[in-house]
Amino acid sequence: MAKDTPSMAKNKMRRCLQAIIDPHPSKSEIDCLWEYFDASCAYCGAKIDRGSRTGHVDHVVSSAAGGSNDIHNHVLSCARCNGDEKREEPWRDFLSRKAGHSSQEFKAREARIQSWLQLGLKSKWLDHQAQQEVHVIIDRAIHDFEHAIQQLRNLRKNGS
Repeated sequence: MAKDTPSMAKNKMRRCLQAIIDPHPSKSEIDCLWEYFDASCAYCGAKIDRGSRTGHVDHVVSSAAGGSNDIHNHVLSCARCNGDEKREEPWRDFLSRKAGHSSQEFKAREARIQSWLQLGLKSKWLDHQAQQEVHVIIDRAIHDFEHAIQQLRNLRKNGS
């Protein structure tokens, strides 16, 4: 197991604080996702056994790119598509490469994903000002943590 580092702790802090305002999908929301996609990968159509570890709840727009944790910013993906092939590629580009942009398969999967994403547009998300305030609060907490790290390192250095 990897040792905890200040950098890992900062990343964890950022994710935990963000999850207070933008919680991860609940079990019932994930159940709806599995049902909507008929226990099949949104990208390749492969059936996924829910009891296995091959089904991924994949962000459509990653958190790093500003995507929310809303269930409608997720699709059901098989391990191969999400873990091995898609990586950080935008979903529509990946789907086009996977299914062929002009194919009926592409159009059907794109429409299914797009209609799922549209359901999320009906849910209320924070306005721009509130989102900015969230970033300020989290950045302040990270800054305070970095300051504490420096103080502890100074104590260790002076105590040697």
